[in-house]
Formats: sequence, C-alpha cells, structure tokens
Amino acid sequence: RAWLFFGLLLSWVHAETESCSAGGASCGQLDLKALTEKYFEVWNSHDRDAIRALHAQSSVLKDWNGEHGPTNVDVANGISSIWDAVPEIKIGILDIYTSVTKTCVANILVVVDSKTALKVVDVIEYDDKGLVKSLN
Repeated sequence: RAWLFFGLLLSWVHAETESCSAGGASCGQLDLKALTEKYFEVWNSHDRDAIRALHAQSSVLKDWNGEHGPTNVDVANGISSIWDAVPEIKIGILDIYTSVTKTCVANILVVVDSKTALKVVDVIEYDDKGLVKSLN
C-alpha cells in the first residue's frame, strides 16, 4: 500500500511540476510573458474566434478608437473591426514587463501600414485561468 500511495504521490508531483514549468494556471502561477506573446501572435493572425478564446467571458478592451466589452464576444468584434478597417495592421512586441500580480505591461509597435508605425504601451490583466480580463 505504501508503494502505491508513494507512486500516486510521485505522479501527482510530476504532473504539477510539468504544469508549473509550462506556466500552467493550476500551479497558481501564470507565465505572463508567454501568455502575452501568444496573445499578440493570435492578434496578428486576425482570427476573431481565436482572440475571443483568449479573453475571459467578462472582458474589456480600451484602445485609441474606443472601448469594447463587457464580454469577450464584444471585445472580439471590436478587434475584428480594427482588422477590417486596417487589413495590414500587425503588432510587434518590443518589451514585456511582468509583476507578481496577474498584470503585465507590453511595449509594442503597431504597424498600421508600410508608412505608419506607432509605439504603444498596453497594460494587460489576466484572470486565474490566464485569460485576458482587461487590456488598456
């Protein structure tokens, strides 16, 4: 019995360690840098459903042309309207600053078209599952 218990305990510890090393939410820590990199990768794909999936059900986004929310569907539709208006738009990450909270700051370069690029600072707050709660 002791060996069975020890084996189960060892398996659980191994699974938790793998999850935590990958930034999994189950260990209570989020890899904000990886989450933010993934967010902008999806943003650059211009995929409405994929960007919606990265936002918590209750979510808001504020940018230079308005505010979108209070749901992830509203946020995804708002972002999609940006993509529709500016089809060439892409975001490059310059720096990501994380903290001991679930908030990070991303210095980004918004490439609007071949002639226009804007340096922008985004403040991103994640929930316990690693989904975006707010982006300003």
